[in-house]
Amino acid sequence: METFTVLSPWAKTENTVKKPINPRLDTLQGKTVGLYASFKEYHPFFMQELEKQMRQECPETFFSHFTYTVDTQQIDEDPENFPAFKKWLDKVDAVVGVGADMGSCALFMGYNFAVIEGLGVPSVLLSKVQYVPSASKGASARSYPGLRIVTYDGPGFVPNGVDCKQWTVDTYRDKIHKMVPQILEALTAPLTEEEKHPAQPKDWSAETFTGTYDELDRTFYEHGWTNGTPFKLPTEEAVEEMCKGTDLPRDHVVAVLPPLNGEATVEKIAINGILAGCTPTMMPILVAIAKGMGNHDIVKLEGWTCSNAGWLPTVVISGPIRNAIGINCGRNLLSAYTRPQSCIARAMAYMVMNISGVRSQTEDMSGPGSDSRFGLCIAEDEEGSPWKSLPSDFGLENGDNAVTLFWPSEHTQIPTASVSATLDGLCKVWHGGFDVGAMVILPPETAKMLQDAGYGKEDILAYMKEYNRRPSSQIPRAAIGNNHPRKGLVFPAPGLVHSAPLFWNMDHSFVLVGGRDWGMCYLGGGDHGGPICEKVDLPKGWDVLCKKYPGTKPRYVDY
Repeated sequence: METFTVLSPWAKTENTVKKPINPRLDTLQGKTVGLYASFKEYHPFFMQELEKQMRQECPETFFSHFTYTVDTQQIDEDPENFPAFKKWLDKVDAVVGVGADMGSCALFMGYNFAVIEGLGVPSVLLSKVQYVPSASKGASARSYPGLRIVTYDGPGFVPNGVDCKQWTVDTYRDKIHKMVPQILEALTAPLTEEEKHPAQPKDWSAETFTGTYDELDRTFYEHGWTNGTPFKLPTEEAVEEMCKGTDLPRDHVVAVLPPLNGEATVEKIAINGILAGCTPTMMPILVAIAKGMGNHDIVKLEGWTCSNAGWLPTVVISGPIRNAIGINCGRNLLSAYTRPQSCIARAMAYMVMNISGVRSQTEDMSGPGSDSRFGLCIAEDEEGSPWKSLPSDFGLENGDNAVTLFWPSEHTQIPTASVSATLDGLCKVWHGGFDVGAMVILPPETAKMLQDAGYGKEDILAYMKEYNRRPSSQIPRAAIGNNHPRKGLVFPAPGLVHSAPLFWNMDHSFVLVGGRDWGMCYLGGGDHGGPICEKVDLPKGWDVLCKKYPGTKPRYVDY
């Protein structure tokens, strides 16, 4: 049987050297233990109860508290809060922290406790049992795989209608009592040989693999580099051809994607695109997707990909490139009947797996998962829209080739027979996220109807913000507590129930035109940033490339 040699889709990262954690304290007598609380509302009260119980066991130990109220943020990359944190850290001998109680929360706690270890302070992280993989991987991704973790179990959010402090004490008093001996041991027990000399993982980024197609298919699946669907072989020749879709050199780093902090070079983007079945004419889009995912000022990528919630990655393509690659933007808009819809979405998923390093049940901790975890790729119907194109809403030129990235978690079909029915439907949609956003997809017929009635895109979003309301008692405490209230939030007075907006702002919402007959609303984006729109740059040989890879659509046989 014929054999092939193919390239690895796995990204190179700077964090390949694993370091030992700091030596433990010989004694806690006379020492100061720092108690670190993360952003959720109950965390500081949890640590107050821990101090109370630790004092009983260690009466000659001192304690100091620090609460970091920013979620999905690595603390040493936070110029506003890091100086105060470092000043606090200089005055403690060890740190114990709580906050690893959901998927991306645990990952970021792993990041931040790796920062603590890197600054020379021994630490112990408290994690819910099921999120130890996320916490450990977060620490390992930042070079400290041996981070000591003490486990517990319990709810991650405070229910509505309770006193948070009393609820925390009642819920966690006995659990903390069982943890104290383990915490004391983790602070003082000498390092094991494994902790002193952590194993150094193999760098798979430069590997090549030779075998038959079936052997390579099995190898890539077993390494977690594909989801098991058949793939095209990323041979040297195929990668060279794919890279014709950009003028950037193969070793150019387009972005660095967390949590692995893998380098999204042009070559690695091309390899993952080939695995997904993409053509070189889709390469400019893949480069723009990687650039958007790597914009850490707007998007907290691991907040989306490593969360408990089932966020689905969504790509919206705008501009003339839609026609060049042959993507559908009309009826069946959301159904992946065309190659670019299927392949671009999967390529994005493979980049998340192989460049940012997100795998099932290790980094991806979504409880339900998502039926679209391997992506949703759609195109804007600019010709059918009465408004300017989506890129112009984000500061680009009307008609620019661009991709817009969004991470919703649920969708609702909206009847659009009339202006009133459409707006009423938009005011009934519900989502309980921290910072709710929406991608509103309207068919051309409805968009024209709304435009004729005097509603533009901004008017539609303003209407949703004003009239999509609930009794304040129905807004989840998780959405208004957690020490990081939403922008524009006015807290309801205790014991009172008033009308409250679901959308406290429209920073994470946008409108586009596509499909036919019925409208659609995708909800949830905003908690961890986005949407983000990136311009697509075409290579100099674009016209030649399009002739070689024409964007034809299926021509269905008759029956």
